Order: sequence, then C-alpha cells, then structure tokens
Amino acid sequence: MTSRSPDKNASAFKWLVTVLAAGHFALVVSTGRVRWEHVAADLLLVVLAWSGAGPRRFLRGAFPLWLTGMILDSQSLWLGLRGTIHTGDLWNLEKLLFPAPGGTHWPEWWSRHPNTVLDLLCGFAYAAYIYQVFLAALWFFFKKDVRFEQLCWTFLLVNAMGVVIYVLYPAAPPWYVLKYGPGLANLAAPPSPAGTARFDAFFGIHYFANFYGRNPNVFGAMPSLHAAYPLMMVLVLWHKGPAWRVANSLFALLVAFSAVYLTHHYILDVLAGVTAAVVAFVVVRAVFARRALAAPAVAPVPLPSGGNTRA
Repeated sequence: MTSRSPDKNASAFKWLVTVLAAGHFALVVSTGRVRWEHVAADLLLVVLAWSGAGPRRFLRGAFPLWLTGMILDSQSLWLGLRGTIHTGDLWNLEKLLFPAPGGTHWPEWWSRHPNTVLDLLCGFAYAAYIYQVFLAALWFFFKKDVRFEQLCWTFLLVNAMGVVIYVLYPAAPPWYVLKYGPGLANLAAPPSPAGTARFDAFFGIHYFANFYGRNPNVFGAMPSLHAAYPLMMVLVLWHKGPAWRVANSLFALLVAFSAVYLTHHYILDVLAGVTAAVVAFVVVRAVFARRALAAPAVAPVPLPSGGNTRA
C-alpha cells in the first residue's frame, strides 16, 4: 500500500483547516457568541493554511492550540449534558484525606488565613502559568524542534481529558462551597475569582475578575488544569537538564499550591490534574515515536567504485 504524496497531504490539510474554521465561525454566529477573538483566530487559521509551507509548519502546532481554544470556549453548549453536580463529595473526602488544623481542609484553612506575600506570589503564578506553554511552543517552533507539535498536541489532549471529566463528574470548587454550601447546586451562581480577587485589589486592577467573569462552567474544578499545564511543561522540558528540571518543578509546585491557597481547587483536583498531564504526555509521545518509526527511511547514496568520493 502506498502513502499519499506530500502535495496531496498538504492540500487535504489546507481544506480540513478551512472547513473547520468556517464551521466554527458559523457556530459562534448562530449561537450569538461571536467576539472579535473568534474572527481573528478563525481568519488567522485560514491564512496560515494557504500561505505556503513555512506558515503551514507553524499551523501543525497552532491547529491543536486552536482546537483547544474552540473546545474550552464552547463549554456553554454542552453544559446540559452534565450529570449530577457534586458539591459536597470532594469537600468531605478532602477533609478525610488531607485534614488541616481545626478539623477542616487546606482550601478552607487558607481562606481564613490569607497572607499578602502569598497573595502576590500565587496571583503571579496563576497569571503566568499559561504563558509558559505558549513561550515554550514558540521556542520549539523557531528551533525547528519536533517537540513543537508534541507540546501542542499534548496541550490539546490534556484539555480534552479535562472537559470530558467536567461532563462526567461536574464538581464545585472550594470557593463555591464556602459561599453557597454543599447542598443542591445553584446553577445561577456566577463565576468567581476567589482568592485571586486579593491580587486584583492590591494592584487596583480587574485582571482576574475579567478573566473568570467569562468562565461559562463554574462546576469544572476536577481535574485542575492549572496544575496540569506546569507539570506537562516539566515533562516536555525534562531533556534540557537539571537546572531546567528544578526551575520548572518549583514553578509547578507553586502553581499547585496556588490552586489550593486561592480556594480554586482541592488537593484532590491537583492530583487529578497531574495525572492527566502525565497520561497526555505519555500518549502523545508514544504516538509521535510510532509515527517516526513508520516514516520511510532515506535511501543511502552508493559511493562510486574505487572509493573516490570527489566530485
């Protein structure tokens, strides 16, 4: 069996991207959710697809990033598919497994003992964690490193896993239970910046208020994607050596702590996010390794008789 030629593969990819971008734009228009970001992202996708081999090489990674954005942005469309929303299950299990002083758990304990230094440090971590992914992706792209595509597809997979779990096991974050209690879920509850509001207040800004104000899914706490992304970066950048491993691991620990300190997540959510990151990394790496083995090898060039290799 013969494989498709590179030209045919490129043509199919161009049309696939174009159809998906047009379909997504039609979706956001028909559902009344269109924003300038949708126009820009969908248009950029099509332009990259039809602008030649160089831009299409970037699109090989940008495409899964676009898919990730589309999935997360469209959460409001599938919220009706969720099962029973869990408000007290994790709250009680967290107290049992990770007790804090006073017979409570750590998210609740930290909500009663805020610290300005920790507010700033954790707020910074919560603001910076996503840029770590994008900066690393750009660095891999300009280095023409195969890890560019691997990172982008790993990012898509870990987010897709998170979204699926949000549907199968919708769970309230700690700040919600602190505010509304563990009873029947209040579907009208607005999203909240929780502990990050203190970061906004310190600087007199509305960064986190605006960011979380657009969150369509209040009950998407399990797993913690905040914890997943930095751990994913530890694995992706592991090859860079001890200094990178230590720096990235410390940042991953800071973001994981911030998720609990800012009452956005339980420790259980963090552990689930870490697990999702490991699974996504291993799966994508295995797929790329298998694809590399399946790629046709370059045929060796025979030497002229007599061993003379001069032109």
